[in-house]
Amino acid sequence: MDQNFEKSNWALNMMQNRQSVRRFSDQPIPETLLREILAAGINAATGGNLQPYSIIVEKDPTRNERLCDLCGGQRFIADAPVNLIFLTDWHKLAIYSRSKDAPFTCHKSLRHFLIGLEDLVCAAQAIETAAWLNGIGSCYVGTILESIPECVKRYHLPKLVAPVLILSMGYPKALSKKRKKLDYDMVVFKGVYPSLSAETICAAYDKKYQGMATNLPGDDQRRREVLTTFLRALRTTYNEEKCQQILKDVEQAGFVSEIQRRFGLHYHAEDMLTGEIIDYLADQNLHPFYSR
Repeated sequence: MDQNFEKSNWALNMMQNRQSVRRFSDQPIPETLLREILAAGINAATGGNLQPYSIIVEKDPTRNERLCDLCGGQRFIADAPVNLIFLTDWHKLAIYSRSKDAPFTCHKSLRHFLIGLEDLVCAAQAIETAAWLNGIGSCYVGTILESIPECVKRYHLPKLVAPVLILSMGYPKALSKKRKKLDYDMVVFKGVYPSLSAETICAAYDKKYQGMATNLPGDDQRRREVLTTFLRALRTTYNEEKCQQILKDVEQAGFVSEIQRRFGLHYHAEDMLTGEIIDYLADQNLHPFYSR
């Protein structure tokens, strides 16, 4: 394999400075370039070379508006020139396996399910990187999982197929301030997982989230709604006395910290425990937790 250090250093610098893009210009992505970027994803690593995924390319503005609605009204989805819908897809392999008298249990195997997700993410990340290296920004959206039934109908998905991710893509209209990440030594460990003190861990995340907090709404009704939502999340983890104390502290401070927002309002702790996504997968004959 030939190596061009000048090009590889440029690519490494680009990758180390990548960021999610949520503001897109109206400039369309050339079809030939999009095809090349997608081809990079198709060539990504995949367990056993099975490639148990498919990708729907969505460019229609009306349908992108609907995708936006399905994913919580995240406006950048509607504004993106291209949305890629990544599907976990055992449909094609099931047909091929049975036509060749091969056993097939991938749709009810946790290990196949996880490997399939890993393969899908490998392909998605290869596409995201290829796009970034060509000046195209993107943002991942995972909330499409909550709209599996709608996507099944809208995109005529057969059994054994379900949406897992959306990658919204387009030329950046503007780049936001790059978000901080954990320091290298808090992510990369040599040989073994180190013994990290609570103080070390908290200091690392405090540094990452420094200056990030969300003020409580000034409107009384909206403020009560936010606090009620937050309290419901807190009750998944703490006893009632502790919940009320945390709520009192938040009210007095007038804001929630970034980690409180993430798990208490954004990725709501209670809602993340529901099993409806498993039910949606089961409707598509995908049973990752099947056991004999």
